[in-house]
Amino acid sequence: MAGTFKAYDIRGTYPAEVNKDLAEKIGKAFGTLHKGTIVVAMDVRKSSPELKENLIKGLLSTGAKLIDIGTMSTPMCMWAVTQLKADAGVIVTASHNPPQYNGFKLYGKRGVPISYEDGIKDVEELVSNGKFAVGKGKLENKSVEHAYLDFLAVNFHSRSSLKVVLDCINGGDSMVAPAIFNRLGMEVVPMRCGFDGDFPTEGPDPSRASVVEQLRKKVAEEKADLGFAYDGDGDRLTVVDELGNILEPKAVFSMLIEHVAKEKPGTKVVYDALASQMVVDSINKAGGVPLVCRVGHTYITNKMLADNAALAGELSGHYYFKETNGADDALFASMKVLEYVLDKQKKVSELAKQFKGYISGEMRVEIKPEEKFAFIEKLKDELSKEWKIDTLDGVKVFFGEGWALFRPSNTEPKISIAYEAKDRRSFEGVEAFVNWIVSRIPK
Repeated sequence: MAGTFKAYDIRGTYPAEVNKDLAEKIGKAFGTLHKGTIVVAMDVRKSSPELKENLIKGLLSTGAKLIDIGTMSTPMCMWAVTQLKADAGVIVTASHNPPQYNGFKLYGKRGVPISYEDGIKDVEELVSNGKFAVGKGKLENKSVEHAYLDFLAVNFHSRSSLKVVLDCINGGDSMVAPAIFNRLGMEVVPMRCGFDGDFPTEGPDPSRASVVEQLRKKVAEEKADLGFAYDGDGDRLTVVDELGNILEPKAVFSMLIEHVAKEKPGTKVVYDALASQMVVDSINKAGGVPLVCRVGHTYITNKMLADNAALAGELSGHYYFKETNGADDALFASMKVLEYVLDKQKKVSELAKQFKGYISGEMRVEIKPEEKFAFIEKLKDELSKEWKIDTLDGVKVFFGEGWALFRPSNTEPKISIAYEAKDRRSFEGVEAFVNWIVSRIPK
């Protein structure tokens, strides 16, 4: 059970770890904890209808008032919580994981994601002890797609006949992505824009090069201006330029920073501890205010709302906006990338050239489970004596032309490591330091 209730969601293989019995209990627990109106949705996975049916059964048994908004993306669900003035929301999804997985993402008021420490732990405890509220709930079905498309259209401030290839990877954006770009005057070439819970080609994660290989070829073949790929539940974006090259997320984030912050000096932009120095440089160059945050979408959204930030991003391809109430909406992000391209009147490949430099690496190293957190604490004590460090999220060591971050994994007995430097020589020095630390990790 503990392995299913994770830092940012509830997730596991179906039906071994996540099944209809667990779904009903999660519904009972969530309905016990959250009174009022709850929005319910699901992704396209073949196991999602059964799980949503039993989730609803559990929620209704506690007296909850439910609004079922059907099959859609996670960002649409988060948006609907605010749009429908609901008190909470749940979507059945395993995001970008392979089709044999499923799970649940939980939201509070304003569609703010709930983390383990903020509420998933309470759900887990109630699932275990069975102390559920009892009542007679009500269920209403409602469609929000047209209202969501109106919301997107209002927030797109350009019109153009650019040619765009959209790869929805058979996920939650399959219906709305082509619709909004057609509405805005684009020439749209759709790919895999139909619901298919099997995600038949390589799975629903566009951060994997093999998943977007078809998109890369299609953009070049169609002589399109650029291409976008969205993950299974629509919160992760990959951008491909007109030559079929995948843009690094740090370059995409830097483009968004320049676009969003250019007209408003002092614009606040949130980035996490894993972000490239390129991101910080871009914020400063645009006259923005950089705000660092712990890794994880729940922390980022809450940081944005608390500090009234306009934009946030992660190097996994998640981008967050004030207009989306801090949600990481990949479709909204792709529209803002298009605005940037239209504003600059240049090829995407040319625009990306200015965001070069900084060599990065990452790894995840196994560690004895009982040593995971103690090892990081020892590193903090030891490294603080000789190096400049930051302990916001693990321990981040700063060098003259680079940095290295060591974090305990949220879900596995591993140490997550990321490192970066401005040039090859500096990178080799940072990498040697990282390897020295890795050699000391107790296996």
